[in-house]
Amino acid sequence: MENSQKIHIRKIDFKLFFNQMFPSLCVFANRFVKDEEVAKDVVQDVFTVIWNSSIEFKSKKSMRTYFYLSTKNKCFDYLKQARIKSTSVSVEDSNIAEALLFSDYEIVNEIIREETYRLLKECIEQLPPKAKEILLLNLKGFSNQEIADHFGVSINTIKTQKLKSYRKLRELFGDQYALWLLIDLYKNYLS
Repeated sequence: MENSQKIHIRKIDFKLFFNQMFPSLCVFANRFVKDEEVAKDVVQDVFTVIWNSSIEFKSKKSMRTYFYLSTKNKCFDYLKQARIKSTSVSVEDSNIAEALLFSDYEIVNEIIREETYRLLKECIEQLPPKAKEILLLNLKGFSNQEIADHFGVSINTIKTQKLKSYRKLRELFGDQYALWLLIDLYKNYLS
């Protein structure tokens, strides 16, 4: 009975982890393979291989790192296979060269950036619907006046909503300096 409970909990944890990480890993894989469908297939393969293995992780952080590195390696395998199938110099060759230049340092930075975006997105999702929409429009570059016109409310209402939203994000996310840096990065990510 105890083993079946552990397996059941593991399945629930793995499903939750899949739902959290799949989008970030797809973006990461797409940087290598330059094809969204292939990126999704690669990430699904990584999850399948790891699910079928008996790998145990010490922490969520080590698990995330392992998934990113496995995704990178699976992308390399895909690009090598695509190159073998190709009869002439093609886009796959330039993708392989670019992927090989992707250093471990850049991979760590990519992991941090994708995880940060995911955490910020989770925090934004916790805002009330209207506040969330106002904040997202602001992050996409709309002015307070444009947002007020969109909702048919005064500009002061928008300013108040934004203030409340940023205050709530600070509560959820913590360090103020880091939050503003992340919001600035997220604006660039949305554009």
